[in-house]
Amino acid sequence: MKWHYSHQDEQHGPVTDEEIKGLIAGGNITPDNLVWCEGMAGWEPISNVPELMPVNMTPGVELHAAPTAVGNMSAYVDEPELSAPAVYSGFWRRFMAHFIDSFLVALVFIVLGFLIGITGNSGEANPEDFTYLDGISIIAGWLYYALMESSSKQATIGKQLMDIKVTDIDGNRISFARASGRYFGKFLSALILAIGYLMILFTQKKQTLHDMMAGCLVVKKTQ
Repeated sequence: MKWHYSHQDEQHGPVTDEEIKGLIAGGNITPDNLVWCEGMAGWEPISNVPELMPVNMTPGVELHAAPTAVGNMSAYVDEPELSAPAVYSGFWRRFMAHFIDSFLVALVFIVLGFLIGITGNSGEANPEDFTYLDGISIIAGWLYYALMESSSKQATIGKQLMDIKVTDIDGNRISFARASGRYFGKFLSALILAIGYLMILFTQKKQTLHDMMAGCLVVKKTQ
């Protein structure tokens, strides 16, 4: 089982049971640090999870905030504020985001068509123009998705409107290279009869094939 734990107001992980025990035994964390794993309703002190306690320590110690002296008064150190576990975006929310983004990219495609003269006054279309336009449209789509999903927004316009974003497996912002790999992975998801897209319906973290290939998640934004 993989665990996330809090230490000095930061979240760490995932780590194994034995790694947690080793951190406690080495004095790096204490039994009152909070932990969470998939399936838990919320964060819990390590002492409340018996399987994480080293054999030479007794679980169930009553935990309180540690007092610190401030003048002649006692103050208590607050527990770190931890973000809620990620909520993976479902199929229809992602479908609507994809629909919006596809519409925007199609508009760019149409504008490019006018610019290179496919819909010019002559009404004649050169086959070479279509090849040229296809190449430009692929590059435009790549830059649109990769730049926006690797930006501080972590989302395309469609995803922003649907309140979802792209992260790596640990919930962090992805790089341009990873966003690019995710974009080109969509071609494979589509080639296998769109099964790569439909994998979102039965994978544990609601990932498509291209999500898995790039090591990404699509999650709901937190307020």
